[in-house]
Amino acid sequence: MRVVLVNEGTYPYATGGVSTWCDQLVRGLSEVEWDLVAIVGTEPDRPAIPLPGNVRSLRAVPVWGPARPARARAERAAGLLCRGMLGDSPADLVLFGEGLRALADIAVGRTRFGRRAGRHPLAGAGLADILLDAWARAAGDGIRLPRLTLRDADEAAVLLEHALRPLTAPLPQDADLVHANANGLSSMVALAAKWRLGVPFLMTEHGVYLRERYLAAGVQSPGVKTALLRFHRALARLSYWEADLVTPVSGFNARWAVRHGADPAKLIVIGNGVDPERFPPLTEEPGEPVISWVGRIDPLKDLETLIRALAIMRESIPDARLHLAGPVPEGNESYAADCRAVAATLGLTDAVTWAGPCASSREAFAVGQVAALSSISEGMPYTVLEAMMCGRPTVSTDVGGVAEAVGNAGLVVPPRDPAAFAAACVAFLSSAQFRATIGHSGRRRALAEYTLDRCVSAYRARYRSLAGSPATLVPA
Repeated sequence: MRVVLVNEGTYPYATGGVSTWCDQLVRGLSEVEWDLVAIVGTEPDRPAIPLPGNVRSLRAVPVWGPARPARARAERAAGLLCRGMLGDSPADLVLFGEGLRALADIAVGRTRFGRRAGRHPLAGAGLADILLDAWARAAGDGIRLPRLTLRDADEAAVLLEHALRPLTAPLPQDADLVHANANGLSSMVALAAKWRLGVPFLMTEHGVYLRERYLAAGVQSPGVKTALLRFHRALARLSYWEADLVTPVSGFNARWAVRHGADPAKLIVIGNGVDPERFPPLTEEPGEPVISWVGRIDPLKDLETLIRALAIMRESIPDARLHLAGPVPEGNESYAADCRAVAATLGLTDAVTWAGPCASSREAFAVGQVAALSSISEGMPYTVLEAMMCGRPTVSTDVGGVAEAVGNAGLVVPPRDPAAFAAACVAFLSSAQFRATIGHSGRRRALAEYTLDRCVSAYRARYRSLAGSPATLVPA
């Protein structure tokens, strides 16, 4: 079986999180021949994760940098796309789909060997004028939109043009299945493959892509922000609708998918999995009251809340400390500096250890008595499952699939609530018996529900089922 695995900004150029899931899938399904497509910002360096021998190819698709204009004109397709993304009705989504499908077809060049991708349909096109025209039509139809200036239209057009570059990703002609590991740009590649080649399209969502686009919305003007979010909303809805199978990692994600257009009959929850042999139980704990955290330093992880919670903890447990293990991704340096500034302002500089990347999360959990997750958005985070497998009690925020993963084997609190987070941590730090009881419960739950074999076997079965049937083509 030949599978194309598509991701945005993760495997194999980054480690942890979704990259862990990708690597588990590629290595666990050793009988599959893999073609990897990684959507990246610019041309990447060498992969951060060594690739096994069953990977046939790796192609990075930068969304920034020069693009070759397509030979065909794309004004009509771009007009359909822009008009469709601004509206709210099913008819508007059809328009958006027609436009995106036409752009995907224009992006395909021809050689004596057949069709291949590689030319950007909107490079050099007058997308700003097309967007302004669509904006005026939408306003005339009664759709409420903020003002879009000429400058706004130019800025939005540049960002939309780059967002559409994954349509140019060249794919093998002999693929049996395209698996996008997220909605959004990754699913755009899978959509194009389905339309061009009739290849089944499977989508897995770890976090909720559309929700995270709203959370990450920048400081652009209202017009630019609206244009980008309407594009991502339409793309997410279209991908949910056209996917042959959607496999969210949690019931929370599943409900979001159905709310935005996924067919419940084509939806199966497959939770993440952890290898018990890599995460044996920790039989000892440190004597000091330390809270361990593992992850990338990122605004979605909301370390500011965790640091503020530490200040509250120390009112009851003066020697409580934080051990933060994880890298600072490129572009997140200012956020890391902000977190350090919060710690300094609260007088916690010496109480917070910034340990940097660690070889295994188990090493970080061993440093603490409790494992923490303070995120504002998650799917089913590996750090929680890994901590449970290690037998460490967890305090986590109630986001994504965290509560359903933890069950009664940990404490779950509202996000962005330092006082609630601190109270839960103090409950654990104050009682060795409570820590041990919940830690044992977490280990049992992880072994019963979240093993790696269980996860990989579920995908093997779905691959075989999908690859044996042609894609369900939605009429243009």
